[in-house]
Amino acid sequence: MFQAGYAPAARGLRRSVSALALTVAVVGASAAHAQSTPAPQTTAPATDDAAQVDDVVVTGIRARIASSQAIKRDSDTFVDAVTADDIGALPDKSVNEVLQRIPGVNINRFQGPTDPDHFSVEGSNVIIRGLSYVRSEFNGRDAFSVNTGRALGFNDVSPELLSSVQVFKNATADRIEGGIAGVVDLRTRKPFDSRKFVFGATAEGSYGDLREKPGLGFSSLISNVWDTQYGSFGALLSYGESDLYSEAYGSHLTDFTYRSDLSNGEDRRYVPRGGAVRTQQFDRSRSTLDGSLQWESTDGRAKLTGEYIRADSTSAWGERVVEVDLGSGGNPTPLPGQSFTYDSNGVFTSGLLVSNAPNLQVLPKRQRDLQTLTEDFSLAAEFHPTDRLSIWLDAQYSKASADDLDMSVYGAITPLYTLIGEGRHGVPDIQFVDASGQPSASTNDPSNFYYRSAMDHIEQSDGDQTAFKADVKYDFDNSPLRAIRMGARYSDREQTRRYTAYNWGAISESWAGGVTPFQTTGPLAVEAYDFPNFQRGHNPTPMNGFYPTADLIAAYRDGTLQAALAAASSSGSTWRPLDQRPGAIAGTPFLPGDINNSAEQTTSAYVRFDFGWDDIFGADTAITGNLGVRYAKTDFQTRGFISSPNIAQNFGDANGNDPRFPGQNIPVTQANAAAIARFRCSTVQPGQSAPGYCLLSNDRLNQLVAFSDGSFQEIERGNSYDDWLPSLNVNLKYKEWVFRGAVSRAMTRPDFGVTAFAATLFYTDMNQVRDNGGDVNTAPLLTTFTGGSQLTGVRSWNYDLGVEWYFKPGSSLTFNAFYKDLSDILASGSTVQQFSNAQGVSTDVQVNQQVNIGSGWIKGFEVGYQQTYSFLPGLWSGLGIEANYTYVEPSTFPNAVTEPRYVGLELPLQQLSKHTYNFSVFYEKDRLSARLAYNWRNGFLLTPRDDVNPFSPIFNDSTGQLDGSIFYTLNDNWKIGLYGANLLDEVTVTQQQTSYNLNGANQAGPLAPRSYFRSDRRVTFSLRYTF
Repeated sequence: MFQAGYAPAARGLRRSVSALALTVAVVGASAAHAQSTPAPQTTAPATDDAAQVDDVVVTGIRARIASSQAIKRDSDTFVDAVTADDIGALPDKSVNEVLQRIPGVNINRFQGPTDPDHFSVEGSNVIIRGLSYVRSEFNGRDAFSVNTGRALGFNDVSPELLSSVQVFKNATADRIEGGIAGVVDLRTRKPFDSRKFVFGATAEGSYGDLREKPGLGFSSLISNVWDTQYGSFGALLSYGESDLYSEAYGSHLTDFTYRSDLSNGEDRRYVPRGGAVRTQQFDRSRSTLDGSLQWESTDGRAKLTGEYIRADSTSAWGERVVEVDLGSGGNPTPLPGQSFTYDSNGVFTSGLLVSNAPNLQVLPKRQRDLQTLTEDFSLAAEFHPTDRLSIWLDAQYSKASADDLDMSVYGAITPLYTLIGEGRHGVPDIQFVDASGQPSASTNDPSNFYYRSAMDHIEQSDGDQTAFKADVKYDFDNSPLRAIRMGARYSDREQTRRYTAYNWGAISESWAGGVTPFQTTGPLAVEAYDFPNFQRGHNPTPMNGFYPTADLIAAYRDGTLQAALAAASSSGSTWRPLDQRPGAIAGTPFLPGDINNSAEQTTSAYVRFDFGWDDIFGADTAITGNLGVRYAKTDFQTRGFISSPNIAQNFGDANGNDPRFPGQNIPVTQANAAAIARFRCSTVQPGQSAPGYCLLSNDRLNQLVAFSDGSFQEIERGNSYDDWLPSLNVNLKYKEWVFRGAVSRAMTRPDFGVTAFAATLFYTDMNQVRDNGGDVNTAPLLTTFTGGSQLTGVRSWNYDLGVEWYFKPGSSLTFNAFYKDLSDILASGSTVQQFSNAQGVSTDVQVNQQVNIGSGWIKGFEVGYQQTYSFLPGLWSGLGIEANYTYVEPSTFPNAVTEPRYVGLELPLQQLSKHTYNFSVFYEKDRLSARLAYNWRNGFLLTPRDDVNPFSPIFNDSTGQLDGSIFYTLNDNWKIGLYGANLLDEVTVTQQQTSYNLNGANQAGPLAPRSYFRSDRRVTFSLRYTF
């Protein structure tokens, strides 16, 4: 098991054509006069060849609006879409950015849902109506990546080559199960979309004003159809690639805590323990290839479609950081005669943070290189033996891989302290100074810094999926029962996840044999970096630091970095490269516990009844709908290892020997490990961060040593569950009005990374337990991150009501209300479980994983307005507006966070914004078209548990972004354009939840500022050619 409808009647039937927008490949000229996009499936099952909307005789922005409206109006459930022209008309360089234009859809601006320290210029984590349970499709088929999730990595797909992006917000029985929040369907073009020769090409150049490095991109498409005596043959080939270079600055206030010593009764004070600054540079290269072949019989009763899609993406980023080591300095206080300033909530706003012990400032240089590849092969057959009977057969094979290398080298200097001022332009001033508040001369000499530690991480994961689907439809004439559909689907997915821990270890420390000063020559040579133009020059220079000049990724791959770090290591260093860890599989960087094999088989079947009555209330009125049920069975298996800590790696030197006797090659054993630990703890100097085990009692330390046998135990687990998923959709069309309602039962399976079981156990950092209000005498000795193999996912009853008024071509006013009743909700959390090693010794382990937190509901509504003001006189007739607003209200959801200072606090649902709106004003007249678009969402819980110490709940402040574009048509073949992104220089702000303890119970304090991120304003020049 584990391995490492019926639309074609005649060929002359008019098909819609969506002009390939520059960014989408073909626009304007002759092709642009017949723009539209494949509509959501209304007569055929959800496959690659959905029904087409009628031709639109207008061009440009108005054509795009009309095409999107046709998709929404003619759908058989609740659907919103962005078509090719819209993708090309705004500076959206990723599918994520495209999606945020759709009502009810949000993205966030960070690399991951639990990582609020690393900005994402293109956005991530698609949220629909406040929920992250989103499924992705290519042309109505399952799409996936292997980055632990189920949804496709939307940033890996070039938006230039899509004909439309469609978002399904409720379900019909024939659609593949798995998307409670919604389904994002990426529609690619087909040869039969335009039954003529089409060629288009685009060239683009982008420039970010912080990074100041141009990025280039191009895309092209060629398609044709040949009519022969054997039928029609069509071929299409499209390709696009682009590079994007960007930069971001971050200012941080670190770990606000309640300070009883500075408070006065209920006049509570909250003070950070330090500050941090960072600069981040992002390089993204992406290419997408799409090729398809089609054949249709002369009578239009048979059609074959084969397609190959390849999405290849490389994301590389690096950062330089200055941050306080939270284990080194204690709680800061003002200098004698000075004081901190606070806001009205008692939250610190400015002052010099001087601690009761010397502060250790850490200066990591970090680089990451992530390469992902997704390939999708599909073959579809469509037959219409009679005018009433239709048959669709579909086969798909998909495979994906991810290759990730993440490397950090940490420098350090002590003592330095954090000076925080209220700042300008909404960002506080952060400087690292001496105890008097003045710049420290020590930062000008690299010999005052030392190589502190290193951390490496590698992922090499791959997976594939095979799926088969068959659908049958029988149409009835002159009957309220319009059609009966039924079908079945089978899929088999396998995935091997090879994912190491983030492998931190000391290079040189006082407790590890002394420190090694920075070098100015050789492979670890450093150079000065003073954070030039930090926060666009609005804030003072934080400090002068030194960072390695080497390309960490290249040096790690050729082995020179590992050799250089070994040469710089002190006698008691603890860092070993991943492939040199005890127990690593020969020739790989992986321990057995780093590898998991998972497999999932799904079997589903459905029946759906389509009904309808024409002219029920007179001419131009109709009731249509569908009633159905889908059955889905899921079988899941996972196999991995439990890896116990290795005694030599945790207590020994770089060679696993006793650091008390350098050069004598005395191995570390369970007999001498406790004595070695006490020796290391006795050598810690003031201002240095001690190993967490130094806080343990002798008995607890002996328990930790007894469990650390370095064993690997294989374990296999499985799960099986089934679901019955009924659905009902009803649509009433009354002249230019559409009233619709829907109810369905939906489910979302847990992500593969959530259920994949493999556990590498590591020592709990007792420094963090102490600082976060925990008890080092009772806290679990070990911690791990793993999946819950028995999780069965989330279920929901989804209800929608809507009214749509299409009061003139290209103009509409819509209102949709929704309610979702959820059960078995999954959220980030942790549990305490007992594990045993190979010797039978047992201990408690804190397991950080997704957990079921219970039930809840969300409700809300969406309002959309679109209008072109062609009735205005003269030049004003080119104006138009698009706007939408979404309101989401959640119930109270349980909090699964177990960090001591946050236990018991109520938190909102992760990623949910109550208010979201998009507002766009456009102008189109003759050869000129222009648009300004603003997207805004109010504050939301970014993560209930930060990835890094102190693991606080982090909120994202309200945020918005203004983008714009202008195009000019030179002639029938050529068009030029200019895009602008982030025109208002938006600062993304996050806040930390604070807390205090009252009568033994945690109470929520005010939100305190945490991070301020600023990124490029981006300009893109575009040149389009269409023939």
